[in-house]
Amino acid sequence: MTFRDPTSLWLLAAIPFAALFLVARERSRERLARRFIAEPLRGVSNPARWLRPWLLVLGLAAAIVALAGPEVGFATQTIEAREANRVILLDVSNSMEAEDVGASRLTAAKAVAKRIIAAHPGRVGLIIFEADAEVVSPLTNDADAVAELVDSIAAGEVGEPGSDIGKGLIAALKLIDADPTQKADVVVISDGEDQGHRLPDALAKLKARGVAVSTILIGTETGATIPAGEGKWLVDNDGQVVRTSAQPETLQSIARESGGTFFVNPFAEHALDSLASSASGSSREKKVRVPIDRYQWPLAFAFLALLLGSVANRGAE
Repeated sequence: MTFRDPTSLWLLAAIPFAALFLVARERSRERLARRFIAEPLRGVSNPARWLRPWLLVLGLAAAIVALAGPEVGFATQTIEAREANRVILLDVSNSMEAEDVGASRLTAAKAVAKRIIAAHPGRVGLIIFEADAEVVSPLTNDADAVAELVDSIAAGEVGEPGSDIGKGLIAALKLIDADPTQKADVVVISDGEDQGHRLPDALAKLKARGVAVSTILIGTETGATIPAGEGKWLVDNDGQVVRTSAQPETLQSIARESGGTFFVNPFAEHALDSLASSASGSSREKKVRVPIDRYQWPLAFAFLALLLGSVANRGAE
């Protein structure tokens, strides 16, 4: 026998005190009855009256056991599970602070990432990247926790300025290889700027592994300046204000070569429907053993004990 909530059984420690109280109360009643009430009115015709405190104690103990949720035996159930892993790769370089999509690119990218997380039927992981990559969440079924982590991300968080998509893809592949038996894909959310040299090697490894990479471009080719705080703008080494433009060519090439899908500013309600359906994964039947709840047994016993306690009280003063 196991219990769904074994901590509730600690309440059984109060049973001896309840027994002492009820027995003492019954004896006090008897003394008072003999002292002040005529014998024909004392309920002497009910010889089971002395059992009442013990029946109440047994009923209370059984109710506590029922509260703990006893489980006896197992039932086998067949469930259908769709299993797929998805790694979201989010660009947090300084260029993602540009505000050419009605808000900063990063704010829009985070909103898109949360939509993808909510719609994904399997496990999801999260990586952020600049010139280096950092795993924020390994593959997990806890979509709410990953969405909360997305909310906490800020531009420049990795701490190495630049943008190396290839480095991020290699980090994503390491997460995927931790669970090699499942179908997996990668979703890159970026403005397309890539200043690294690892992209060809990363794509070759992903293609060999059969991992599709879908890409989402956030930003416009017109571009915008990059806020630097206090009403200032990011400048280059020559003191010129930097203007960043979205570069779709890089992301288009990644999606095309890996068999993924390319999206541009998918802010419409159903713009990412095809991405959600592509990650349905393989359907697999699983047989699981589910404990059988038996709280009805002690609950029925508690009800019976309280009922008998009430019967035992009949005829008493």
